[in-house]
Amino acid sequence: RTTIRSRALTRIMDDVILTAQRANALCITINRPASLNALNAACVDALRARLADALHNPSITTVIIRGAGDRAFCAGGDVRAIHALLIAGELARATEFFTREFMLNAELAAFAETKPTVALWNGVVMGGGAGVSCYCKIRVATERTVFAMPECAIGLWPDVGAGWFLHRDVGHAFAVYLSLTGARVRGIEAKIVGLATHYIELETWERDVQGEIEVLGDACDARDVADVIRRRESTVDATAVSYAVSDEGREAIEDVFGDDQLKSVDDILCAIDAREANAGSDVERAFWNASSAAMRKGSPTSLAVSLELMRRARGQSLEWCLGTDNVLIRKFLAGEDFRRGVDAMLIKKTGVPPANGWDAASPRVVEDYFSGTPDSKL
Repeated sequence: RTTIRSRALTRIMDDVILTAQRANALCITINRPASLNALNAACVDALRARLADALHNPSITTVIIRGAGDRAFCAGGDVRAIHALLIAGELARATEFFTREFMLNAELAAFAETKPTVALWNGVVMGGGAGVSCYCKIRVATERTVFAMPECAIGLWPDVGAGWFLHRDVGHAFAVYLSLTGARVRGIEAKIVGLATHYIELETWERDVQGEIEVLGDACDARDVADVIRRRESTVDATAVSYAVSDEGREAIEDVFGDDQLKSVDDILCAIDAREANAGSDVERAFWNASSAAMRKGSPTSLAVSLELMRRARGQSLEWCLGTDNVLIRKFLAGEDFRRGVDAMLIKKTGVPPANGWDAASPRVVEDYFSGTPDSKL
């Protein structure tokens, strides 16, 4: 019976994560297109197994990760499945999923120090999808890329080590902005702000670039892979970007979301309201209005914990950030906001805030969430 069950699990893993070795490259495809390639437990386990195999396979010099279909790289963790576990009283299994996901994040980061890794953002990249890709040394945005960390809208927070990689890639203020608003960064914008290392049109990648990477020699490193992509990078009118990505917008984000004198989420909202009231253009006014509206819909606890995490995470190691995430998830899953948020956003699709409201947040609640985190490890 154990053998039959093991074979069945292997088949499931093979179905949700497709792999193909082409010359010296291992091509990994997250294969759940009907769910926007959201990660379930089988995906996480299969990715960990494939990376372990690739690490010890001398014929594999590069790993390329993408999503199946034309809509998503990976839209995050399968939070509907986690919601179902919680409703069924399976808190331990729900928690274990996140711990294994965080272990995958750590293993991806370690793997990227050994062999070149490429994430091809061929669609939506959110939450856990950022965790699968942002540890890759090479992150390729395309015209289909939509990057966001929208967890506050479902009663969670930007986890998967986002406190580490967002600071590395976009700096503190923009990290706070993305975390609190769930704002979307599209296409070339991902490269402009630093989330992506390259921008290339998907057709060019398929026609020219991937094949060149696959046949790089045994001694290739991330610089060799990056050189291949750089020679084919697409040119786009970088002035036709959203306000948040413009020079003016990024300076404004620095002034508000990067201001440590604004001690709380409410302080930041007051600053946003003042900016909106005194905006110098309709575009600026619309930006502040959208930022305020998104934050006011989110879970107050999620917002407060996210702000505190981003401030505490500055200068911390990846190990600290993932360990802290592993402590925080236990607090969030034990509360009600996650259940309410997923129910409102993804099951009933009535939108947030949920009909029965969010739990209230306070400095004491936030401090409780972080108790036990200073020495936390996976």
